[in-house]
Amino acid sequence: MMNCLILGGGGFIGSHLADALVERGCSVRIFGDFKSGLRKTELISDKIQIIKGDFLNPSDLTSAIKDIDCIFHYISTTNPASSFDSPVYDIETNIIGSVKMMEIALKSGVNKIVFPSTGGTIYGNVQKSPISENEPLNPQNPYAISKMTIEQYLNYFYTHYGMDYLILRYSNPYGERQNPSGNQGVIPIFLNKIRHNESPVVYGDGNSVRDYIYINDAIEATISVLEHKTQEKLFNIGSGTGTSLNQLLMIMSSVTGKRATPVYKEDGGRYINRIILDISKIRKETGWQPKTNISEGIARTWKWLNQRNID
Repeated sequence: MMNCLILGGGGFIGSHLADALVERGCSVRIFGDFKSGLRKTELISDKIQIIKGDFLNPSDLTSAIKDIDCIFHYISTTNPASSFDSPVYDIETNIIGSVKMMEIALKSGVNKIVFPSTGGTIYGNVQKSPISENEPLNPQNPYAISKMTIEQYLNYFYTHYGMDYLILRYSNPYGERQNPSGNQGVIPIFLNKIRHNESPVVYGDGNSVRDYIYINDAIEATISVLEHKTQEKLFNIGSGTGTSLNQLLMIMSSVTGKRATPVYKEDGGRYINRIILDISKIRKETGWQPKTNISEGIARTWKWLNQRNID
């Protein structure tokens, strides 16, 4: 039994994590501004405490962190695309905001912080595939730079003050509850375009490869690391396989029964060509491995979009 706080617990990954922690008997509190409400979630509301607040307000954070054993820091004010527009905003909100949160957590006696870093962009463009946790970091956008910096600060607070941490470098999670109208999460975005008989927009020639992991598998991996109480502090979490954008579109056409006709645009050199994560470390430490192949995961996401009649 842990008293858990999920910063960003109303979001895509955070809401699934909240459900999983409740199912395992944890006391769960979620914190966020909830500007989009709780429509994304299927939370067990009577077992989860919901606190509305501003991540950048120390008073709000202090109240939320009171009596908490473990913080899951799943709040991010930017994504890989939006971070290009204002690196300063990314620094001021994500990096400085996270360090201030760590200071409050330390004073409040928090035992551990779990941080979802990025396995999709933190390594940069590398020839090696799959990419292990030992690969040198070469972030190519402000979002990834801030994730790398926060990782380093977590290690700093552990080394100097003994506050434990766990870093999970997720690849590209997708599935139910992910915003199909946003600018992050290509699978639900493409599926929603297809659903409305619109053309998905592909930046580049469609041959860029990513490691996509179904959300249920990503959450099971997260819980597995926590339950095995491994001494390791950093894990890649992905499917261990790569799929190109063009392959995604072919799978989506098969799943939906509708032809996906993309519009190709110049990528402006902003996007990484190939990322496949090496997940052998988490397999060795916990025995976890992904269960859901890309076709099955896309089918489940498509079913959810249609059942919820999401625009």
